[in-house]
Amino acid sequence: MKEKIILCAACAMLCLFAACDGADGTDGGTPSDTPPSAPASESPVDTPTPARAAESTPSPTPTPDPTPPPTPHPASLFKPSSVPETDPGGAINYQHDIQAGGETVAEYLCPDEIFFGLPEYYTSLGVTTFRGDNFRNGPAWGNVSVSEEKLTELYKFSIGYTDKWTGVGWTGQPCIVQWEPDVLAYMNVYPEKKQKDGLVEVINGTMDGKIYFFDLEDGEFTRDPIILGEPIKGAVTVDPRGYPILYVGQGVSYKTRFGYYIYSLIDGQEIYFINGRDPFARRGWGAFDSNPLFDIPNDRMFLCGENGVIYNIKLNTEYDKGVLKIDPQIARYRYNYKPMRQQGIESSPAIFSHYLFVADNSGFVHCVDLMTFTPVWARDCTDDTDSTVVLDWEEDAQSLSLYTACEVDYQGDGGICHIRKLNAANGDLLWEHTYPCLYDENVNGGALATPVSGKGDISDCVIFWIAKLKGYKGGGALVCYNKKTGEVVWENIMPNYGWSSPVAVYTETGKSYIVVCDSAGYMYLIRGTTGEILDRITLGANIEASPAVYGNTVVVGTRGQRIFGIEIS
Repeated sequence: MKEKIILCAACAMLCLFAACDGADGTDGGTPSDTPPSAPASESPVDTPTPARAAESTPSPTPTPDPTPPPTPHPASLFKPSSVPETDPGGAINYQHDIQAGGETVAEYLCPDEIFFGLPEYYTSLGVTTFRGDNFRNGPAWGNVSVSEEKLTELYKFSIGYTDKWTGVGWTGQPCIVQWEPDVLAYMNVYPEKKQKDGLVEVINGTMDGKIYFFDLEDGEFTRDPIILGEPIKGAVTVDPRGYPILYVGQGVSYKTRFGYYIYSLIDGQEIYFINGRDPFARRGWGAFDSNPLFDIPNDRMFLCGENGVIYNIKLNTEYDKGVLKIDPQIARYRYNYKPMRQQGIESSPAIFSHYLFVADNSGFVHCVDLMTFTPVWARDCTDDTDSTVVLDWEEDAQSLSLYTACEVDYQGDGGICHIRKLNAANGDLLWEHTYPCLYDENVNGGALATPVSGKGDISDCVIFWIAKLKGYKGGGALVCYNKKTGEVVWENIMPNYGWSSPVAVYTETGKSYIVVCDSAGYMYLIRGTTGEILDRITLGANIEASPAVYGNTVVVGTRGQRIFGIEIS
């Protein structure tokens, strides 16, 4: 199983570079230098022989088509640096420290050649992490078949709470996966579900301190829950290589431990713990709402903590026929700069090539070189930014873009939510929109939701969900912008705000629909090209969590202590 998974990952990386080796399917050989033979002339019997034979003109040697130049892979074109406004050594006085082997070191070089390609090559398992892939733009798996443009409840079940932490919170997205049969065989899945043909399993961490496992099709439990015993606010992560490993962060601590957990999905037992109260950290808060990404060929995990530390973890995974071991080796990165409003990272990182992009609690967006653990650029984006950044490779411009939006927190009531498109190569601002938003001590306005970078018939669009607009009685706005110009394509002013991230789903022909949820418990189905609301269904309570979609089924939990399966028809 281990060899199979690693080989598949290597094949995926080779596919990334296939365009450089004769993408037209030819072997690149030289055309023959021998011209085709001239046809033999035929003389009718009643035609006299000419006195002098006509000289035949030889056929010209065909000129071979020139070999097209190889198409460069996007990663080879991406050469990040800084501009004066984002220079870590400039006015922001960015400082960083590295710990490797348990010691603070002046320099670091990762022993593995880190590489993340385009998002479609990240995993073949399903939705394995928050927003699905390394560009943070894939929370839906497969295509959707739509005829009626309706939402219908398939099932629901009840869950619990811990103190004031009820149901499923922000970000709360489930994972949805279909296991390889030779992995499923060794898991503690109930026998009747293990024998089911084509089982697709949903895994959802909740604020009652449990991780639930259930059948996507009918909502029936597939195995006993894992009991972490502390509220889980972020999303769980499944190992994208297909190994039976689950990763989950603690959101709040009522006991002594506070940090990040790794579980075996063979028997549900904890196999590793990362202490969030890290002595290396500049902040003592040990929560992990952020979700990691994996460099699959190199067995490395990259994780960000609310303690302000970025972790590069060599897992040293061993798995064979139901026997699982890991022996993590951890390198750490911490930073400081001006103005540092608050240490910590609640959003999830995006990664391309060997560069990590992440927004933090202080309102800065960072680009960090993971090979050397050094900052490339950093930009002040105004206020606390819990919304995860989204990357987009623009083929026509051969450039990488980054979309980000801040909330209204430190600014106070009436502060500004900034919607921004940045050049991911240097942090330069490409376009921006601003929205005054409300704030109170319980509910921040602005962008808590992660945006959608469109594909299919909305490939030129990016969609943001903005909470608690000032002047609109605390409602929200779902806004679609043109990626290149920043012009508003369509805008829906909604009666209720939302922290839940919108999800785009697409038919086989690329027709788009948007699923978005709000604080009043409504789920909407919206036409991607126009913003037209096609259907609305109530789930009965605030939907802070972000949905995941597999085929035609949407799964999401609510603060009302229920998890739902909803069909798009």
